[in-house]
Amino acid sequence: MATRARVAIQQKNQIIGSYQHWDGYPGGLGYNLVDNWYKVDKVTKAIKLGDASKWGHFIGEKIDFDNREADSYDYQNVYYGRDRGEKDSGYKVYKDEAEYLENGFNSGEDYIYLGKMIGQKDYLGKEQVTWFYAKYDDKYFKPLEEVAIKDHIEMLEDHLSSMRKKVA
Repeated sequence: MATRARVAIQQKNQIIGSYQHWDGYPGGLGYNLVDNWYKVDKVTKAIKLGDASKWGHFIGEKIDFDNREADSYDYQNVYYGRDRGEKDSGYKVYKDEAEYLENGFNSGEDYIYLGKMIGQKDYLGKEQVTWFYAKYDDKYFKPLEEVAIKDHIEMLEDHLSSMRKKVA
């Protein structure tokens, strides 16, 4: 079972976004976006590669879509177009946040994410992406970082609890 999502970035006059199939909840994809996807150019390039089975820590190179044993499979993005050769899996363009909220859930997405440039800078003074998210039927985007971190911590605590039960 997949938790579908859409990842988008706000540009000067539009928003571009692409579908993402697996682990789209805030503690999964959301945490990954906050932790690894804060460079504007990197996010834009990843989205322009189109719909993905999953987002990893980096874009990566063409990979065998079905070879989950490949060294980089767990860490890189895996795309339907680049890696499986599917047609019509490119990114979508939205004129603004309202259109994205209205049409970002058209492929069964549970969550949509939006990267905005709101003035945050990295240690070199370069502009950084700040992430926001919405669930189906939300009327506006909410800040992602704290929600993603708390959800991720809860997942880790559940994992520890399961480990302790197996040992006991």
